[in-house]
Amino acid sequence: MNFSITTWNVNGIRARKDLFLDWIKVNSPDILCLQEIKCANDDFPFSEIEECGYNCYVNGQKSFNGVAILSKYELTKITYILDEKNQDEQARFIEATLELPNNMSVIINCIYLPNGNPYPSEKFDYKLRWMEQLIKKAKENISKEIPYIILGDFNIIPTENDVYDFTKWTDDALFRIESKKKYRELCNLGLYDAHEFMNKGNVDFTHWDYQGGAWEKNHGIRIDHILLSASACSMIYKFSTHSQTRDLEKPSDHVPVSAGFEVIKSMQ
Repeated sequence: MNFSITTWNVNGIRARKDLFLDWIKVNSPDILCLQEIKCANDDFPFSEIEECGYNCYVNGQKSFNGVAILSKYELTKITYILDEKNQDEQARFIEATLELPNNMSVIINCIYLPNGNPYPSEKFDYKLRWMEQLIKKAKENISKEIPYIILGDFNIIPTENDVYDFTKWTDDALFRIESKKKYRELCNLGLYDAHEFMNKGNVDFTHWDYQGGAWEKNHGIRIDHILLSASACSMIYKFSTHSQTRDLEKPSDHVPVSAGFEVIKSMQ
């Protein structure tokens, strides 16, 4: 059994519904994790997406934030809460489990990590608190010793190579040292960046601002990530960034990022 998984900040599912539906019909990922759907659950286009063969698991919020997992397989153990003791009013998290052959399973976390700007501010403090909660969740899931994938819009530029000109981002919450330290703390639990693992030093940006001709000048940043536990790393066999999506009419400012996994490989 092989399966593919994609993350995409769609920047408004209703505003980009036609573009989005065309993309999934052509690319047909098995599992698609969305961020910034920007709609309440009642306004999510369930029927059109279900007609494409997907089950929809949605944690929506009117006008802001919102995440969803679309899956050709029925997922189990769905939760929309990152931290039971500190429930978040903002819709930024879904956890689900994909059941695989031979009693195997994969835990999936779809996240929309807070932007945190401006720095300093309460928004930046909220970003760091949210990352602490994510680290706690990741520790818990890694301890289960089954394949684990965290993917989504992390709003973190991990290194100087992941931005067109890091000197312009030194005081931005996406590149602040405090943010990068939390990201590194998360990875140091035993998670691997699929982009780094598969691309061997080549950098593909995932976001280009709408302003200042960023796309045309390739003034991009890499903030949409797929993090894998060691056992998930043993399954991955392909990785791609769909940069051409940014050149479509009325695109999101983010592009999809995909990975393919081969379950049999992990069993050998």
